[in-house]
Amino acid sequence: MGILPYWDQNMDLEITPWTPYAKDYYPVTVNLLHSDQLGEIASLALGMDSELLFVESAETGRVGSLFRENLLIPGHGHHYEGGFSLIFGYSAMMEALLGMFTQAFPGVRAGLAVCGVWDRFMLVDECKVIVLVGESLLLNESKCMRALQEVMSAATSDNGSCSFFAEKFGYRRFSIPFETDDVTSLAISRMLFDFEMDATRALLGPPPEALLPEIFREHKL
Repeated sequence: MGILPYWDQNMDLEITPWTPYAKDYYPVTVNLLHSDQLGEIASLALGMDSELLFVESAETGRVGSLFRENLLIPGHGHHYEGGFSLIFGYSAMMEALLGMFTQAFPGVRAGLAVCGVWDRFMLVDECKVIVLVGESLLLNESKCMRALQEVMSAATSDNGSCSFFAEKFGYRRFSIPFETDDVTSLAISRMLFDFEMDATRALLGPPPEALLPEIFREHKL
C-alpha cells in the first residue's frame, strides 16, 4: 500500500506536436522562462527521481516543460480559471515528500493518477503521476510554492548533477513499470469495482481513492 491515495479520476494531457517529449534537452531551462523558483523546483525534482511536468492555476496559467508554448508565446495559456495544481512524475521519494508536505501545509492535498499524454489522436505515453492540488481558490500559491521549494531543498542530497546531465545529454522520458504502474490492471480493477453490487461494496468498503476538491469537478485534470 502506498503513502498517497489515487484520485478518483485520471488525467489526459494534449501536448503540441513540437513538444520534445521523448527526449528533452531543456527540462529545467524552459521552466526558468517563467521564474527562477519554477526552474529550481524542476531541478530539485530531477534529483528526486521525479520531474515537474507542469503547474496550473488562475494566477500562473498552465506552464511547464510539457506546455512550453505557454512560456514562449506571450499571453498564451493564461485563461485558466480553475484551482491550483502541480503535477510531478512518480517516484517513491517524491510520493513520501508530498505526503509529509500535505500534512504540514494547510489547504493542499496530494494523490496519484494515471496520466495519458496525447499528440492529437495518438497516445504518446501513459504514466503514473503525483497531483498536488489546492482545496480552494483562496490558497496562497506563492507561499505554497516557496514552502515546497524549501522542503525539496532540505530533502534531496542532489547538488544539481541530475539536471546538469539531463540538459547536457538530453532527458529521456519513458514509463517505468513501478509496482502499481500496470495501467491495464488498474483500469480492470476500476471496472470491476464499478460493476459490484451495493451489497458487495458495503462488505468490501470504498476503493483506495480520494475525491478531487469541488473546484476541479467542472474542469477535469
